[in-house]
Amino acid sequence: MRSIVFLASTLWTAQPAIASAEAAPPAAAPVALAKPTAADLGALPFMNLPALSPDGTRMAARGHIEGRTVMVVSTFSATDTTSVTLPLPADHQVEWYRWAGDGKLLVSISRLSRFEGEEVRLTRVVVIDIATSSTIVAGPKTQGMDGDDVIYVDPAGAYILLSTQATIYDYPSVHRIELATGKSRQIVAQAQYVWRWFADASGVVRGGIGQTGGNWWVVYRSAADAPFKRTIQRKAGGGGTEVDRFEPTTGQDSGYAVATSPAGRFSLYRYDFRTDALGALVYENPAVDIDDYDIDASGKLRAVYYTDEHGMVEWFDPALKSFQARLNKALPGSIVRIVSTNRDRTRYLVWAGGSDDPGSYFLFDKTTNVLAHAFTPFDRLADKQLAPMKPVRYKARDGLEIRGYLTLPPGRDAKNLPLIVMPHGGPFARDALGYDPWVQYLASKGYAVLQPNFRGSTGFGKAFVERGTGAWGRGMQDDIDDGAKWLASSGVADAKRVCIMGASFGGYAAMWAAARNPDIYRCAISFAGISDVGSMLRYDRRQFSAPRYFSDWRERVAGDRNFQLDQISPLSAVDRMTVPILIAHGSKDSNVPMSQSRRLHEALTKAGRAHDYVIYEGEGHGFDKPENSVDFLERVGRFLDKHNPA
Repeated sequence: MRSIVFLASTLWTAQPAIASAEAAPPAAAPVALAKPTAADLGALPFMNLPALSPDGTRMAARGHIEGRTVMVVSTFSATDTTSVTLPLPADHQVEWYRWAGDGKLLVSISRLSRFEGEEVRLTRVVVIDIATSSTIVAGPKTQGMDGDDVIYVDPAGAYILLSTQATIYDYPSVHRIELATGKSRQIVAQAQYVWRWFADASGVVRGGIGQTGGNWWVVYRSAADAPFKRTIQRKAGGGGTEVDRFEPTTGQDSGYAVATSPAGRFSLYRYDFRTDALGALVYENPAVDIDDYDIDASGKLRAVYYTDEHGMVEWFDPALKSFQARLNKALPGSIVRIVSTNRDRTRYLVWAGGSDDPGSYFLFDKTTNVLAHAFTPFDRLADKQLAPMKPVRYKARDGLEIRGYLTLPPGRDAKNLPLIVMPHGGPFARDALGYDPWVQYLASKGYAVLQPNFRGSTGFGKAFVERGTGAWGRGMQDDIDDGAKWLASSGVADAKRVCIMGASFGGYAAMWAAARNPDIYRCAISFAGISDVGSMLRYDRRQFSAPRYFSDWRERVAGDRNFQLDQISPLSAVDRMTVPILIAHGSKDSNVPMSQSRRLHEALTKAGRAHDYVIYEGEGHGFDKPENSVDFLERVGRFLDKHNPA
């Protein structure tokens, strides 16, 4: 097992950090960097996305070892750092993880299952005891499909509160799970149409949100021994206020709520549960929705998080705001984020990087005032030439402004370039400025890459998301196409050398483009794409909905109750697929079943349509084995060399 070596890199003292200019040696000539290869960019991080334990003595991270996704836990001592891998059930994907006290780790896992003849996605929470490496599955023995909605974690790690359905025919109830034994008992019964429950900082379930028929309401109680009372019913949509989540303050009938502002952006408000009303506006970003916020146990706001061009934070804690400024000064030229802290805020994990720098993690110890390099997840790229990504904006054909990102190949003029359009997954998600190995690979081969945040993309306000209603395969696809046309009309891209590539919904968009717009695209590449929209939505509606904006998921896809989803399904348009297409998928994908690609491959084969097709055995909705990650990039390279050479 690879250990982590910590090297002191920055001492924050009053002493000067560098010598005077007169004493400095002459600068060395810049060294030309080599282009990254598929092997460089396909290499998986041995460790990534770390989180400190509450006491700050351990760090958990997702790792890739011998073709498996594992949890890696590193323990710090005064003289050394040791790391161990923790077991996870086979054939499962890791969705998220977080600490429960100092000695236990919660990990959400998912896998493929079947229900009434249909493929379905099943999630559960695994509890790992660090000392013994033993695992238990949290929750009652009988659960529905979604079993990872943890609404509270005891700071000491004794128990968690889990909102889960007994069966798919029930509404969620809340269970207290003892983490030492796995014993479960129901503490809040299901309530009709209430799909989300919320707890305060002391672990008391204080409220829930009910939704049905386009209406929503709140159920609330002031204490654990009080009955829940239902508020007035409101109509969802129509420009009215929508509440995404609540945070009751312990011992009070007030708290916080994330809700839409009059401008239609999710913002942070005070909330009065007694009067069932929003209070004062605490924070609203002028351009985008907020993503999250952080409050302490007393209900005091520390920070609000949002994504403009990249992830940002608005600090309300003066000490943390000052600390962020010091970090920015110590790590100039990088996007710098505090990604994790311990309980008493004496240790901080910090990430610094950018779109052309996959970044490194640092550990700051307040007791020694040292910022030390922890690890670099993608160390093969340290001496490679990467391409910066820049924000762009263009108008769609109906005048809607689309925000996106453009990456240009290093060393080439921005004129008549071959172009790859790369729509994001979701589709109710968004792209942001940051390192992307697929983008960097394409840029290294000489392609410009456009990543459009088409209508329906989240983060830009409710109205922009609602423009995605009925836009699958239609308005969303128009926005993607219009980005390619915009770059061609501006002279950056060669209109005769455009291909499309994407994963998940982006894979769907690539499949659909091959049938819908062969006049625009010379070829298409789909990884884990969706060929049958109707069957995919039956499989897992959560994957392709935006619940914070609306819950009527099918109508948001179809736009019309009478609309037949096969009209926007690539599987039903095989006879129109006249451009070359590369189809790839992981055999164990629990987000988008491999059958979505297999069925399209079979239909294309039956129709006599030439295409490339590869299934990566044992892989999920991404890659766990570096050899497969590298192989996919190399296949993409050969495919483009043949059908759209740079």
